[in-house]
Amino acid sequence: MPCPVCRTEFEIPKDGVAGLLVRAPVKEREPAEVCEACSTDHAVIPATVYCVDCSQKLCKRCSVPHMKWRGGPHDVRKLDAVPCGYRGGSQYCEEHKERFRMYCFDCQIILCSTCCIEAHKTHKFEKIDSVAEEFATSIDYEIQQVTSRVECFRGAVAQAEDENSKLLGNIQTTEQEIKVRGADVKLFLSYLIDDQVSELLQELQLLKSAAEKEVKSHTDTLQLAMTELESFRTSSLEVRLKGSPSDITQAANGVCNRAKELLDIYIIPGQYHAPSYTLTPVNIDELLRDGQNFVGHVVKGKDSGNVSCYYRTVSATALFYSYRFFHYRLQTQTYLPQGFDARTSYNRILL
Repeated sequence: MPCPVCRTEFEIPKDGVAGLLVRAPVKEREPAEVCEACSTDHAVIPATVYCVDCSQKLCKRCSVPHMKWRGGPHDVRKLDAVPCGYRGGSQYCEEHKERFRMYCFDCQIILCSTCCIEAHKTHKFEKIDSVAEEFATSIDYEIQQVTSRVECFRGAVAQAEDENSKLLGNIQTTEQEIKVRGADVKLFLSYLIDDQVSELLQELQLLKSAAEKEVKSHTDTLQLAMTELESFRTSSLEVRLKGSPSDITQAANGVCNRAKELLDIYIIPGQYHAPSYTLTPVNIDELLRDGQNFVGHVVKGKDSGNVSCYYRTVSATALFYSYRFFHYRLQTQTYLPQGFDARTSYNRILL
């Protein structure tokens, strides 16, 4: 049987009409902009111009009457010359059905001629065309000012980014200064403590020598007395045990006198205590009172955004010991690690 559309002969499938293939009609691609006056569902005509007065997209044929109206030609422009955002909006007064041709400065609105005569006759108004030129110039000026300000802010952003880079570099430099300062102080305090320990040990050795001499002198005195007493006791026992009665009689008076004399000289010695010494440690808490800082302080520089690290001497005592210590080291250059610059470190400590 023939196709009802194209009249082409075809065979009916065994399963009847249900077996026929259904193909949707292929529609031609519609243009992006169509004429709003003559385009229909069956015939799509591409638009080429835009009537500003009618707010309507038109093809070339439909635009001809708009340029020949008895009341005056409409503002017909090429479609690509009118931005999409400006296509639309009524150009006629809804009350009088007249085209807007005037601008009221007092009310800041566009008007038709009848509105100017009836409701705005005491106001100041001019033709839209002349006012639009002034407003366009004003808008251009404002755009120029805003553009200039944008450039200022763009430069400010670039300058802020540059300052941020400087800040990071400054922070890195100050961080390195703090580490170097900490290492210098640590090394200084280490040698300072070693020097003080050495002085205390030397002082203790002197005290030890003096104490040993004192103990030896006391021991020698006791030993001498004991020797003399032992000698007297031995001789007296010999007379007592081996002497004859006459010898004992003759020696008795001398022995008694000598014994009394020795006992008066060498009285019973008291308990002797040798000198003893203890270390009285420095009160560390006292040194660290009020949050004492031995390294320095991070402060904001005179110029905004600059950060620096400054140092101050912790105490007069530290200055005194540091002077003694480094003066000795500078004179002798002994007991210093290889590559250590004593003068440079001393100057850095006193900054």
